[in-house]
Amino acid sequence: MSDDRSRERRRLAAECLALAKDTSDTDVRAFLLAMAQKWLDMAEQDEQDNWEKVIRLRAIQTEIGRALQANYGLPREVPHRILTLLMQLNDGNGNGNGPS
Repeated sequence: MSDDRSRERRRLAAECLALAKDTSDTDVRAFLLAMAQKWLDMAEQDEQDNWEKVIRLRAIQTEIGRALQANYGLPREVPHRILTLLMQLNDGNGNGNGPS
């Protein structure tokens, strides 16, 4: 959603720039250029907010992962049955007897 808002604000900035290019009135041109800059500033703020949200969510995921590892230790070795299944998958034929 923030990406859509940022894109729309950049579109509006481009529209202001196009209008400024086509006008001969210096006051109107200055106003349109200022508006374009404001639209771009708001688009950049949206993008910054989006990155900060991503960073916060990643930090939360990392903390959840650490808590899960602390509470539910993972085995150090792969269980024999899982290892056997992985070897069968690597074989490609599913029988675990190696290449035919």
